[in-house]
Amino acid sequence: MRKAIRLAVRLGTDAAFKDLIIERVTLTDADLASDGALEDWLMPNLGTAHHVSGTCKMGPDLDRMAVVSQYGRVHGFEGLRGADASIMPDCMRANTNATTIMIGERMADFIKEGR
Repeated sequence: MRKAIRLAVRLGTDAAFKDLIIERVTLTDADLASDGALEDWLMPNLGTAHHVSGTCKMGPDLDRMAVVSQYGRVHGFEGLRGADASIMPDCMRANTNATTIMIGERMADFIKEGR
């Protein structure tokens, strides 16, 4: 976990992200000063999550954060679609299973219809 956090911090300082990342919010330089300090930060901040969704949100081409169209077509790629919980524009406050099944069924319909 320490290695992953240090990698994420290093990636966040790369020039490729200069327009996306303004500042590091919760993890301070002092928290990164040593493995012990990082472990002291990690213990109260670790947790688990379930039903992760929304990492490749659906939206129009004009939305810079949107990855797929309303038909699941990945912006900028020919013949590639997303049809799972990742395309949900927002995280649901319920179990994602039924909604994800519906997304898959709807995307299958779009493909059959030639959309």
